[in-house]
Amino acid sequence: MASTDTPVFVTTGHSDSASRMRECLADFRKGLAMRELWLFLGWRDVRKHYQRSILGPFWLTLSMGLMVLGLGVLYSQIFGQAIHDYLPFLAIGFIVWGLISGLIIGACDIYSSAAASVRQVRMPLSIYLFQFVWRQIITFGHNFIIYVAVALFFGIWPGLNGLMVLPALVLIILNGFFGAMILAPLCARFRDIPMIVQSVVQIVFFMTPILWDPKLIPQRAIFLQANPFYHFIEIIRDPLLGRAPSLENWLVCLAITLVMGFVSFRFYARFRPRIAYWA
Repeated sequence: MASTDTPVFVTTGHSDSASRMRECLADFRKGLAMRELWLFLGWRDVRKHYQRSILGPFWLTLSMGLMVLGLGVLYSQIFGQAIHDYLPFLAIGFIVWGLISGLIIGACDIYSSAAASVRQVRMPLSIYLFQFVWRQIITFGHNFIIYVAVALFFGIWPGLNGLMVLPALVLIILNGFFGAMILAPLCARFRDIPMIVQSVVQIVFFMTPILWDPKLIPQRAIFLQANPFYHFIEIIRDPLLGRAPSLENWLVCLAITLVMGFVSFRFYARFRPRIAYWA
């Protein structure tokens, strides 16, 4: 007698991936809905490092301001550039790099430093990401005062070009958030990665035009174009110096943002259920 049973093909891989992505997006929706919590926690994190100090979080601004002033006077002589051109260039580069490096290095400790809360308190895991990024934005806001002081002293007025800083800042923060979605779980699982990241960030600092002007090495244009940090710094530095932003820099930054967003959500959705065990 012939069997009438038809074979059934079960595609659990695709369904599991879609289910993880839905849970991931639901986690982010819940995290955004609890914004009052992570806004408060982010501000508290900044304040607690400077408790009982007179200037409070403005010690961040003072320390970076003194570094920019000292390096600006020194390197303007080394590179043979006028101080009124070099110091604003250096100040913006340092401020933006402080945001970028803070987003990268700090992301390594998001879940490992909050291990007790992750294990014991039932909250959306995205809250820790939002809290971290908000803390970096607050720090950047304090450091941005340095640019305002330099611009006033040297009479720099960016004009309408300065408006491009807002979308540029959004792109940097988005990429920092996407990077945190990858680095935070990865560093919770492998505790050697934070030291590797810190070493790489230090090397990239000297390879990125922060202390030196990219015009000094025009024959190595490929070296600059292959550095993604150069493009992100330029889309903020050019407008703040009153220059029209480069279309090439913007296109590279937009492409990186799209790729980072796709990769980070796939990665985070896959490994989010394991974070509590890794932290």
